[in-house]
Amino acid sequence: MGKKTGGGQPARLQRCIALSLAVVAWLTMPVYADGERVMTRDIIVQATPAEEAAKTESQQTTIITSKEIEKKQAKSVEDVIFNETGVSRTVDAMGRVGVSIRGAEPRHTLILVDGQRVMGDLAKYYGASDEVMRLGTENVDHIEVVQGAASAKYGADAIGGVINVVTKKAKKTPTLQFNAEGRRGKGDGDIMPYQNVFLRADSGDLGNLRLGLYGSKRDIMPVYASRGRSSSVMKSNITDFEKNSLRFYGTASDVGLTGTYKINNLNSLDFRIDRYTEDLNRYMKHSDSMMEPQTRFKRNMDRNTYGFTWTGRNKGKTNWTVDANYARTKEDDVTVSSYYGKSSYEGKNKLDYVDDVDHKQLSFSASASTQINDEHLLTYGAGYSKEDGSGSRLKSAPNVYLKSIDPWDYDKNLFVISKESPLVSGKKGDVASDVHAYEMVRNADGIPYWNNEAEWYNYDRNNPNSKKPDFTYTEYKNYFPEGASLTKYENLPANVKSRADAFAAKILAENPGKFDHLPPYYKNLTAIESYFNTKANISGVTFNGKRFKEAFADRNNKVYVGQASIRKQYFVLQDLWQVNKDTIITPSLRLDKSDLFGAHLTANVGLTKNLGGNVHRRFKANIGTGYTEPGMGELYYNWEMYGGSPVGSDTARLGWYFIGNPDLKPEKSLNFDIGYETENRKTNTRLILFHNRIKDYMSIYFTGALMDFHPELTTESTWGASKFLYAPDMIYSFKNIGKAEITGLEFEIKQKFNKHWNAKLGYTYLHAINKTDPNMPRQLLDKPVHKVDIGINYENEKSGWSGSLWGNYYINMLDSNTIANNGNYMESYIAPDSVHSIINYNFAKAGKQTYQRKTYGIWNLMIQKKFNKEAMAYFGIDNIFAHRDDDRALQDRIYRFGVNLKFGASTEAGNKNTAETSKTIATAAKTEDKDRAVRSVKENDFIIRPFEEDQEKGIDFIGDYRLRWNAHDGSERPTAKVTFDSRVGSAEKNLVDNDEHGFEQRIRVGFNARLGKNTNLKALGSASGMPGVDTSYDMSKSKGLNRQRLDALDLTQHSRKWDFSIGRLTEPMGVTGYWFGKEFDGARAVWTGRRSQVRLGYGSFSKSTGISDSPYTHVIRENYLRVPTIDEFIGLISLDAGISFDGERRVDGAPNTINFYQQLEAAKAAGASNEELLGIMRRMYEIAKNTYGNYLNEAILSEGKFEITQPEHVSIGYTYEDDDGDEQNGTINLPHEPSVYYSGAKRFHIPFDNPDPLKGKEFFESWWEANKETVKENYTEAAYGALSDQGIEAESVNVDMAALKDRIYRENFVNPSDRDSLFESKGMPYVINQYFSAVAKRIQETDQGSQLPREAFKKTIGEIIPAYTAVLVKDDIPSLKRAAFIQVKREVTPVLGVAAWYLRSFGDDYTTLRATTTSNAARRFGNLANIIGVGARWQIRKDVNLSVDYGQNRTDFARFMNGNTKYTHQYGSSVFNIVGHQDGGTPHFWALRFDIGRSDTDVPGSWNAFADYKYFQHGSFFGGTGAEGVPDRYLDGIRSFTVGAGYVPAKNFLVEAFYTFDAKGINKRDTLYGPENFKLGNYTRIQATYKF
Repeated sequence: MGKKTGGGQPARLQRCIALSLAVVAWLTMPVYADGERVMTRDIIVQATPAEEAAKTESQQTTIITSKEIEKKQAKSVEDVIFNETGVSRTVDAMGRVGVSIRGAEPRHTLILVDGQRVMGDLAKYYGASDEVMRLGTENVDHIEVVQGAASAKYGADAIGGVINVVTKKAKKTPTLQFNAEGRRGKGDGDIMPYQNVFLRADSGDLGNLRLGLYGSKRDIMPVYASRGRSSSVMKSNITDFEKNSLRFYGTASDVGLTGTYKINNLNSLDFRIDRYTEDLNRYMKHSDSMMEPQTRFKRNMDRNTYGFTWTGRNKGKTNWTVDANYARTKEDDVTVSSYYGKSSYEGKNKLDYVDDVDHKQLSFSASASTQINDEHLLTYGAGYSKEDGSGSRLKSAPNVYLKSIDPWDYDKNLFVISKESPLVSGKKGDVASDVHAYEMVRNADGIPYWNNEAEWYNYDRNNPNSKKPDFTYTEYKNYFPEGASLTKYENLPANVKSRADAFAAKILAENPGKFDHLPPYYKNLTAIESYFNTKANISGVTFNGKRFKEAFADRNNKVYVGQASIRKQYFVLQDLWQVNKDTIITPSLRLDKSDLFGAHLTANVGLTKNLGGNVHRRFKANIGTGYTEPGMGELYYNWEMYGGSPVGSDTARLGWYFIGNPDLKPEKSLNFDIGYETENRKTNTRLILFHNRIKDYMSIYFTGALMDFHPELTTESTWGASKFLYAPDMIYSFKNIGKAEITGLEFEIKQKFNKHWNAKLGYTYLHAINKTDPNMPRQLLDKPVHKVDIGINYENEKSGWSGSLWGNYYINMLDSNTIANNGNYMESYIAPDSVHSIINYNFAKAGKQTYQRKTYGIWNLMIQKKFNKEAMAYFGIDNIFAHRDDDRALQDRIYRFGVNLKFGASTEAGNKNTAETSKTIATAAKTEDKDRAVRSVKENDFIIRPFEEDQEKGIDFIGDYRLRWNAHDGSERPTAKVTFDSRVGSAEKNLVDNDEHGFEQRIRVGFNARLGKNTNLKALGSASGMPGVDTSYDMSKSKGLNRQRLDALDLTQHSRKWDFSIGRLTEPMGVTGYWFGKEFDGARAVWTGRRSQVRLGYGSFSKSTGISDSPYTHVIRENYLRVPTIDEFIGLISLDAGISFDGERRVDGAPNTINFYQQLEAAKAAGASNEELLGIMRRMYEIAKNTYGNYLNEAILSEGKFEITQPEHVSIGYTYEDDDGDEQNGTINLPHEPSVYYSGAKRFHIPFDNPDPLKGKEFFESWWEANKETVKENYTEAAYGALSDQGIEAESVNVDMAALKDRIYRENFVNPSDRDSLFESKGMPYVINQYFSAVAKRIQETDQGSQLPREAFKKTIGEIIPAYTAVLVKDDIPSLKRAAFIQVKREVTPVLGVAAWYLRSFGDDYTTLRATTTSNAARRFGNLANIIGVGARWQIRKDVNLSVDYGQNRTDFARFMNGNTKYTHQYGSSVFNIVGHQDGGTPHFWALRFDIGRSDTDVPGSWNAFADYKYFQHGSFFGGTGAEGVPDRYLDGIRSFTVGAGYVPAKNFLVEAFYTFDAKGINKRDTLYGPENFKLGNYTRIQATYKF
């Protein structure tokens, strides 16, 4: 490259070019080599190319290598990024973690993967929240951390810095990597309840192509709150709520393919395809109040990413890179409230909020570098991107449309409102859903408010003919809180009365004829009452064409969805100017243009200076500008992030409502920094001073307005006291507030003490100040004044032991989440005048909040043992000292244990980057290419003869032992099991979806005998814990060997090209064998030619087909006996959450275990004795207590204890001395109980969980003996008190205790009483009234007050109520009794084979039932299987294959199973009327599988890995799959991914692992509330097999 130019020297020129190219290579290309040795003039420094290139970059750039990641066994970027000097962890109020670099906000940190933006939330304010949690590190080559404003290079959002995660590229040699880790925290039940698994396989060079396949599953652990819930006087008796979680937790899965294609020596193409999924939850309940529900936030996300990069150079002075990237995120955010803990019987949730986010990003970019001359290397580039977002949060976006939703599609555990309750609004029969498309309008200040006039009165402000109400609903509730009456109406204030009359006139005019029958003086009142009160006698009264709130009801279960897009273009220019051999100046200029924010020009000038000519001592300086654009959320939010919620008997937390600000401006910054770096053999040191000025700083602020969805609740009536149940939301928005300045210092030293020990010390000082906002502290929040990072490492390569201890200290940080004087709550209650209400709002006063200053540190430990170059194990502790802080969402102490395994040539050769090694690899690759020309796909088991011709005569005894562990990640749905007209039958497993895991074992023994030259006999039997083939179940119910089976009995006769077999024969169908890979009982003939094979067979497939554990469900109708409802048990119809009753619930022919109200009334009417009545009451009590335990001690809404009353009007004798001094006798009648006269009188209370009072006389006698003296004292002292009130000074008092005893007994246990009586006859004794009321009311509070049949009664009462109902059962795929098949395979080329096959069943006779409107319809099928299939296998190279199968089942049975139940259903309704069954189309199936390597039990060290995608429609598959990693259940109507690997550590010993994820139903299945889209939990299988 170069000619010698004036004054230059060839050596100088070479140094310039080498340095320039090193920097440009790092700037423009991902780096994936590791462990390189970089030669310098003085010393040799061990570093990666990325680390070496970073030394010459003027902006401070640190590299986290894959070795550093492994030292900490980091599983996500979050686990490692915050150990970097200058990088801090932030947490928002929702527990989302962000990254702050040099004190900037998380939104000022740009996060990239392979140079492309990570697509986070629709909003940017909190940064790419939780993305550091989502990004796994086991597939990462290194992480680049650029500190300081970098917008001149990367564009918007890089004010603070950039994190670029560079993933591993496909490797040169075949390699397999498998990592597995278990985690547990304090109080976890299982040994390691949380697991992380990673698998990667590289193909090595396939000619000019390399491929890498990877997959991972991570259990994101819950961070449970350490603080308990606040206490409340209205404490809930439900105690089994989920623990409060500070962050989302659940399962995250990732699968991807990466590759490099070398076009020629100058050009290459890299590509990456990645699919990430997560299924997360978060639970929150602030208090133990029964008024506050538990809130569950559900987040399901799928993200698909595609990236393509063309890298090239010409033969001159230019190289280039062209990128094309596309990413799409689909996220379902659902919020539900639950008042009832972990319900097992009835739906418990109320749907609060749904948001289906669809976020897409497309980008193209091109960059090039040209060597202009010896001093200048010019880099230039341009790009285009388009971002599209939609969701119900963006209701203020330019494009908005209205969408109807069905609540059941989001949660099948919703409850149906069956009775009035202060906790839930809605009418009986409604599904519990608050999803509503509120019509919003904006006031003069641009603040939105709810247009209730439109939704209540159908008022259209744009229609001149539309009318406003003269008398509003709010006034109606204020003046007539208990309903209107003529007296109240006539006494309205004059001005109000005139408006009411005017409104009534409009109603009368719009509803002619409805009120003609009324007298004139009554019409106005009735018109208003009939319009506002839906229970009034005259119905259907309209105003503006609709009934009151009819327009509101029309908007229920609808959402506004906003759509927005942002288009951007940019051009960047950079000059790397080599001033001299020790000085580089890098000016950069970038022009960005956005269709929303116009053009922005950013610039940066950087200097790198080798001090004293020593390349290991450098001075660096930068000055540059940056900017951050608002996101779609900040611009277009119109979103209730969370609603207000009651937390006590009259207190509520206010909600949070976000609105966007379309007038926001981008934030801009000016950044300066200077630094010094030096390194030698043992020490690396850097010191940096920086200053960052940010203007147009964006902040969240409270607008001062409330979003009130219940404006009718005011202080003007007692109705407003319930306002706390419907607390408004505080409306927040965004604004540019002014300026912030951040000045700081970074110091870091890395010291190597000897060959075993090294350490790191990092220190960051921040002076981060608010320059403008007077309502906020001067120190910026969440910015520690001091941050200290410490790390100590030990490594002994000889012994294999290593360890790391590291900690991070945050010192003097103002925590944004720990706030005093924050207010933001309300209270409402009835005013002392009992006419009005008091409503108080307590807002946080601007500038009055105080934020807690915190200092804390977190220490972690990791100890590792490397057994060889292929295997290591480790043990670690996160947060050693268990420092907890809920406001920082800090995890408790966590214990970790894991293993990392690597197999393949790359383990050794890949780390020896010498000329000799490279030559060896290249020679091997050429030999491989030559071999491919003559190799046949037969070598890869494509065409296999049943008869092994080279087997010697004799008998070989064969067998194996397999130990298997299976795990199913269930969703643990507390799904409804019963409704009034349906129940769950055999489908319970499918709907509940429990977590399951367990071991199973199998042993097989047999023989393989060569009986003659052309005859072979093979027999194999097995013993395991389950009957049938091992694919018929996903979890073994037995760990034993108690089930025996004949697995194979194969007699084969060989004749030239023919092989004839009879017995129990194994026959994989197709190329992959996924459709069928087990045995059939019959005969087979196989013809094998040079390049073809034909296989014909006939026999019974009944022992290995049939699916009894289908994930699909359907409905049938059955007569059956069910358990009683609570109303049937009591005999009364309950109202108002069980605290009142209305009418009888009589059951004809009821046994004596239910209808206790009717039993007692009937017995009383028949003249039953007192003891007989008590016996009936005892029976009711015992059944209730045996059913629900000590529920009588736990209830809230009813009386606390049974009180033995002390009678009134008791006559007591006394003596006194008259005026003459003579003793006189008198009698006083006490009109009240003793406590009225005697403050010390004792009352007698007996808890209702004590049934002894129901023993009547027996109990009373013992009670009297224990308490008669106290009773005597009560009446004696009461008599003295009463006499004293009359001015009589008694000398003595005489209580007739025998008479008093009889009075107390009769009034409590014998005499009819109307006190607290629920009985219409009022004829029951007081003790029965009390206990019956307590049982009836308190049992309502069990099972969440469910009025459905109570499954809990099954053990005490049994199934006694006749019913004809819909029953939910599993689908059943019958086995194939007999079938014939033909398979044809053809080797098209030496590396490509194709196959076609056909199977047809015979002798089928299968009948199934499906529910119709009122009965069942039977369908009968005479032919089940008519399968046509094709397949192919491409042998890319030896032991690298791509296989595919496709087929159809062309029968009426298949189309029937591929169908669905038809329903009539209105969105939001709880009614799903079954119409019948509708057949589907012809079901098909296909499977795509990619294999690398081969595990051969005869070859220790051999391995294999694969990934597949399977799509099997319901009705196309009959069980008996040949897929080793998944059971039949995961193929029946399911599409899923599976990754797996096997390794042979010793001869005859095979270890395998499989992970199936993203398993989703292709069709819908039935539930108690209509059909549902469903998915199966991720499925893990690990097994070890030993052959003998």
